[in-house]
Amino acid sequence: MKAAASIAVLLLTLLLSACGWQLRGVTNQPNLETLTIKGATTSLRYALEDQLEKQGVLVHGESPYLLVIDDEDWMRRTSAVDAQGRQAEIELRYTLYWHIQDKKTGALLTTPARLRSIRTLPWYPENATASSDEEDLVRDDLYEDMTIRLINQIATASQRWEPY
Repeated sequence: MKAAASIAVLLLTLLLSACGWQLRGVTNQPNLETLTIKGATTSLRYALEDQLEKQGVLVHGESPYLLVIDDEDWMRRTSAVDAQGRQAEIELRYTLYWHIQDKKTGALLTTPARLRSIRTLPWYPENATASSDEEDLVRDDLYEDMTIRLINQIATASQRWEPY
């Protein structure tokens, strides 16, 4: 009985690792020592700098690699209404367009790409203050999610580059 349970755990572990599943918040290590960020809003820039520095990547203006945030787009819409026709649930959609280029030559090191994260959350018209605070927390979560996904994509792309 114990052997069957051990085999089942081993098989589940292999299955999860084979499909690419990771714990939330885990990022791959970019093959970069430094990076310059251009075009990001302050909130995204701070989130990126924090995560990159945890990975050992220094963020400053003299890096040969330039992460260009072409556009950030927030969309907020009502996704459900209650019996009185009031907003009962909202959807937040955060879209990020980005690419990396060689700062010296201007050559693109990645093709321009798009990342999108979507979250829905309940909205309580009778308690708009709490709902607004929850919306702010979800926005922060979307920044964190987008940062992790972006760093993972940078790490994957940077494995093909020759470091300066």
